[in-house]
Amino acid sequence: MPFEIVYSDKAVSHDTHTHVYYELLYVVEGSVLLTIRGREHRAEAGSLVFLNQFDEHATRLISDVYRRYYLLIPPTQLQSFRSDARLLSVFRFRRETFPYVLKTGEDQPRFDAYFDLLQQTARRRGKHMDDEVEALLTLILLGAQELRPDMFISDFGDSILPMGEILDEMDRNYASPFSLKDMAKRYHVSPGCLSAHFSRYVGMRPMQYVTLSRLTRARVLLLHTEQSILDIAGQCGYNDVSSFVRRFREEFGVTPLQFRLQQKHRPTRPTPRISDDR
Repeated sequence: MPFEIVYSDKAVSHDTHTHVYYELLYVVEGSVLLTIRGREHRAEAGSLVFLNQFDEHATRLISDVYRRYYLLIPPTQLQSFRSDARLLSVFRFRRETFPYVLKTGEDQPRFDAYFDLLQQTARRRGKHMDDEVEALLTLILLGAQELRPDMFISDFGDSILPMGEILDEMDRNYASPFSLKDMAKRYHVSPGCLSAHFSRYVGMRPMQYVTLSRLTRARVLLLHTEQSILDIAGQCGYNDVSSFVRRFREEFGVTPLQFRLQQKHRPTRPTPRISDDR
């Protein structure tokens, strides 16, 4: 799944949902109230909103006009970025006070230009599109860091644990059997200590993160392959397909097969492109 760049001027609200990718929302005109992980955030013209694949969110319009861009980034694509870890931390780490919304203020024209260039890049659909998108995203993140450095984590000096290293390990091995006790032992802390630090920086417990990583990967496979439910369950760390189906339904309200059938009945769209169907 490559990058996808989406433009929309439809004045519509959205119920609570998550995605299978990281999302950078940029409001060009209008305003909207976002409820993200149970907290409300207002995004107005010139606002950047940083969401990851675990951020449950809903939108409610508070203006008649709502024009915005979405840059959708597959997790595998983000992991291959050449940008430094500090810039990418805005997508990955969720402290309790993480603000989600960044208002560009007087710098809005600069960010308008960045997203206009993203639109032009998508229209060209050249062979170097991913590299161009990554370069533009790096400029956007550098600009955001200048405005709100507190949204980016440069190090974990206030933690006794290397949280970036731990999260990288969990991202690589999400389908492998997970033991909080064994991981805590490797880092010479108690399971409770590891869980508390992880929750502080990531916004959820370690096992919850592993489960959502597995289910998010399952949704990608359901959407983009014809593999059987049994094969997908095995690739995502579930030896028992019934456990996989039950956990998937608990999280998303439908079974994996129902999810696949629902997506097949939705209009398809090529990626990457500029779209107005959200």
